[in-house]
Amino acid sequence: MSDSPSHRAAALVLELESRLERSHPGLLDEFPPQQYIDELDASQTYGGYGKVPVAVGESCARIAEAAGLDTLDLYHRLILSTLIAAFDHRRQAERLPESIVSQCAIEFHRILSQFETTKPRFYLHGNDLFAKDLAICRGKLLPCGAELVDVLSGVPRRLALTGGVVQMLQVAWFFSTRLRGFRPLYEMHLDPRSLGQFTPRGWDSCYLRIADVLELDSRIRGVFGSSWWFDPEAERITPSIGFLRQRPLGGGARIFRVGPDEAAVRNAIKFSKVRKELYEQGIYAPSNYLMVWARDDLLRWAREMRQQGLDLDS
Repeated sequence: MSDSPSHRAAALVLELESRLERSHPGLLDEFPPQQYIDELDASQTYGGYGKVPVAVGESCARIAEAAGLDTLDLYHRLILSTLIAAFDHRRQAERLPESIVSQCAIEFHRILSQFETTKPRFYLHGNDLFAKDLAICRGKLLPCGAELVDVLSGVPRRLALTGGVVQMLQVAWFFSTRLRGFRPLYEMHLDPRSLGQFTPRGWDSCYLRIADVLELDSRIRGVFGSSWWFDPEAERITPSIGFLRQRPLGGGARIFRVGPDEAAVRNAIKFSKVRKELYEQGIYAPSNYLMVWARDDLLRWAREMRQQGLDLDS
């Protein structure tokens, strides 16, 4: 289709290349976009979707020094467009299910459309939203609806030390018998632009998409995510968010305490007057909890849900 994101991106590649060549002749010869992309691909490793390889960081610094940050911002739009234009080819090597391909198309349309609406210098390393968009375009993060999923990550072994002796024994048993290792796992990440899908239906669809990817990737032992909303105390205070914790638990997942941090506090009280008041009164102390869903358990849950008639959102 002529309005497909790949076709739109290909046209933008030509436009952006022309703009950069006119304003800074020779820039693209000195810093070929494909070389930048190759450096990112070579650095694809456990976790760290926003990690910038040394060679890429050096190139960015040189572009900024020679042509300014606004030019680097434009250069990164070219990188995104180039990746999207090549998606049809890349998806074959990545063996993506159609449920993910359709989500990629939605994200690509959003990314291309926002070129004209984002604030100046949005497309610079250090901006987490740009880091997420870049990771989506290069396949490090898969858009699954309510969450983005890092395709290669793992749980730190220090988790066993965060919840006392009882949790240490539970972690040792679960990771040795159910997961058979701490990695490789998929890791879920929140994108604030997807908060509209934070509904029971949206999360069920997200987990079904994750199951679709797991079916095609036998290396991966399961999926995990860390957040304040897996805290049983948060569910007690705000029962309406209980599905965030109860859905994976009902499918065989396990949840372990990680502990508090500033982000947990900030995010837990941001959207709830009740949680904020209880926190300010010293009654509620937001804490992060880790949810881990073993491969076999998630796939079994997905099969059962589809047998019961649950399917992806249209």
